[in-house]
Amino acid sequence: MPPMLFTDAFRAMDTDIDIEIAAPTRPHAAFISIRLLFERQEQCFSRFRESSLLSVLNSGGTVTDPTFAAACRLALEAFACTGGLFNPMILPALRQAGYNRTFADARSGGGSLRAATIPDPTRCLRMEGDRISLHDGQLDLGGIVKGWTADLAAAMFADEFTGLLVNAGGDIRTTGDGDDDGAWVLAIERPGGGPPLWEGAVAGGCATSTTLRRKWNTTDGAPAHHLIDPRTGLPSQSPFVQATAWAPETWRAEAWAKAILIGGSAAAASARANGYQILTVDAQGAISR
Repeated sequence: MPPMLFTDAFRAMDTDIDIEIAAPTRPHAAFISIRLLFERQEQCFSRFRESSLLSVLNSGGTVTDPTFAAACRLALEAFACTGGLFNPMILPALRQAGYNRTFADARSGGGSLRAATIPDPTRCLRMEGDRISLHDGQLDLGGIVKGWTADLAAAMFADEFTGLLVNAGGDIRTTGDGDDDGAWVLAIERPGGGPPLWEGAVAGGCATSTTLRRKWNTTDGAPAHHLIDPRTGLPSQSPFVQATAWAPETWRAEAWAKAILIGGSAAAASARANGYQILTVDAQGAISR
């Protein structure tokens, strides 16, 4: 029987998750396994769950866990390759700005804007094998873990199905063939609606990040959003309002998309110099590729 495209959708990690699998019959077990993977990751890395390993670490505890250690290593690699624009130590500044609860609650307003010094994660995190302790600041791994979980989900079934796509709130990972032409053909939405910014084949990972969705007003009426510039401790002020990056792995694309929204044109140039395809949109709607 030729493969058909089956879909599943659920919510995890405070975002919408969409799965598409090309298979001869509906892959119930695969869909359940992917849901369980996202739940396990959320149990480990959610900053909104007091029982998570992340919360234990941020409360001064020591964590010994290979999955948690792997995520920390990815975050340190992203910090290094983006020149520090991706910094997982922004959690106190994010909370100060008002994102101290799930976004459904945060968008009702709150917080205040105060410049802050964001510490260097290479000096804060002490790692001895799978044993991690934190010696300054607080850690937020949500963004990079979301992209990484899409990578893990795809890897689980890469050899089993003709094709698989995971979309975790704009962090996308594909394997195999999505249609009869042998590719996953996707579209990048335009901020504010209208025709897509880009349509084409995607192989591997891509991630889109924007400052136009997870935003709110602070208690004094100042606009705020979820991307903290580690150079100031404040919501970023780059000319871009949306950025998409393509990479072999989604976690890398996620790190670069956020770095570009923080670092602007210089960060976009750095990403391109490192071989990444980039698409940006500024506040006036101008597109750059």
